[in-house]
Parts: sequence; structure tokens; C-alpha cells
Amino acid sequence: MDNENMPYGVLEIAGFDVSSLLHEQNEIEQAVRELALYPQFHEHFKEAFGLIDYATSFWLEDLCYSDAAGSVIATLYRLRDPIEEHADCANPATLSDVIRRLSRVDKEAENSQLVATYALVQATQGVTVLANWLFETEVSVYDLDEDLVVHLHAADPKKYAALVQEERLKDRDIEIEARESFREFLGDAQRALMLAELCKQIENIDVSKKSFNVSSFLHKPLSSAFSSKAFQRASAAGKANSKPNSEKQLNALHTFQRVTQSAKRHIALNPKISASELVKALVESDGIASSPTVRKYLKKGRFLPR
Repeated sequence: MDNENMPYGVLEIAGFDVSSLLHEQNEIEQAVRELALYPQFHEHFKEAFGLIDYATSFWLEDLCYSDAAGSVIATLYRLRDPIEEHADCANPATLSDVIRRLSRVDKEAENSQLVATYALVQATQGVTVLANWLFETEVSVYDLDEDLVVHLHAADPKKYAALVQEERLKDRDIEIEARESFREFLGDAQRALMLAELCKQIENIDVSKKSFNVSSFLHKPLSSAFSSKAFQRASAAGKANSKPNSEKQLNALHTFQRVTQSAKRHIALNPKISASELVKALVESDGIASSPTVRKYLKKGRFLPR
């Protein structure tokens, strides 16, 4: 079983590097709330985090999470793509069997817990796609005037948000894709939680009726509650790029490391270097990446604002 901590660089939400989906939900929510356009999407995120909170509740034992919770959640997140692919071809009622076969999780984990964890993973992907679109939009604003935007961010949040809103309106296709993906992921999560509830009912009945197993009688409602359509993703390319070991993920991690090292070097040489000068140095002198990309990773590394 994998450790509950996720490999560095695997998941980033609104500029926050996630290492544990179980223990860092407060930090993830805080990172999302700090997005300039968060108020416009408050209800979306409220719904998603509500599903995540409910999904994690399946792991509560005497007001504490069970010992296996963190590692199971990390494992299912890492294996989310193969689980989706196999579940799409299987009978929906056997989702827990698919999860067990692919992840080899602790046999003591209940079916309801595994299915609820799948819901948690789907809802988390929904939060990620929406939050990261908003984060990328915000980072793009710094193309206008680095120092001015940094000043507005600190001194006049309303004007700063207005600039981000203008940037958002420049490409509505990206927004449509992000919102559609968000809704698909949340639809999957909602259906999975329906399954988890039914599985929980089965487990409770089976325990109370030791001589009689009723699981087979609920096979039909389980099947109808979760159609194969729930597993469809927005695009094959998007799915491939979400894999932790994909070339895109590895390149992103390498670029972030280069930006971090170069930023530290320039700041050490000139502690008073401005934000625009720092970006210019990394783009023009060091040739690491484009201005938007450099800005993104400087913000992620907490080098901006300065």
C-alpha cells in the first residue's frame, strides 16, 4: 500500500501543492478562497467541497479517520485513470471490485469506503480543473504590467479582481471547457456517493443478518444508480495529461525547479529586485520559459508578489 503522502508535483490546486487529500482539505479550500474570482464560483466550490467532506466521512471511526484512510485515498487518486477505464466497461455495481483488483487495497476496507473514496477523487478533480483555470487566468494578468498588478493585488483587491475578470472574458472557450469538466466530475462524484450509500446499507444488513446475504437483491438498483456515462471524461488528451508520470507533469516539475533555483540566485544577488525585473531576468537572461509560465511558478514558489 502506498504512503498517504502523494509524490511532489502530482497535484497542484490553485498554486497549492497537495501532499495529502485527507489531511490538507483546509489548506486546499483556503488556496481556492484566495482566488480573485472565487466569489463568482462560491456555490460551485461549496458543492464540491461538500461532496468531498461527505466522502471522507465514510472513513470516520469514533470521530477519527481509520488508519488506512490516507493511504487508500492516495492510492485511488494515483490510479484514477485505470480505475475509470476499467469501470467504464464493467457493471456499475462492481465498481468496488474494480477498485480492489487494480489497487490491491486493504481487504478490511469496506466497499462503501472504496466507492466513497472514488467519489472524493472525482470531486477533487472537479475542484482542480475549475480552480486551476481561475488560477491560470489570474497569473495571465501579470502580463499587463508586473509591478502595477502586484501593487493592485495588495492595495486594491477590487480593481485587481476587475483586471482578472477582463482577462477571463478574453477566451470563453477555455471557461466553457473548465465548467463542463467540473460538472462532469461532480456528476460522477454524486453518483458514486449514491452507490456508497447503497453499499453501506448492504453492509449493515449483511452484518445484522449473518445467515442471509442480501447483496444480490440490490444489484439492480446499484446498476441503475451509476451508468457508464458517468465515467466519460472531457477529452482523451486531458486525461493523459492528468497522469502523474505523464511527460507534461514531469516537464512542469522540471520547469518549476529551474524557476525556483534561478529566482533564489537573482534575489541573492539583488535582494531589492522588483517583480518585473525578476521575471525579465528569468525569461530573457536565463531563457527558462515564457513570461506567463515563469510568473506562474514564481507565484507558486511564493516569490511573487514582492
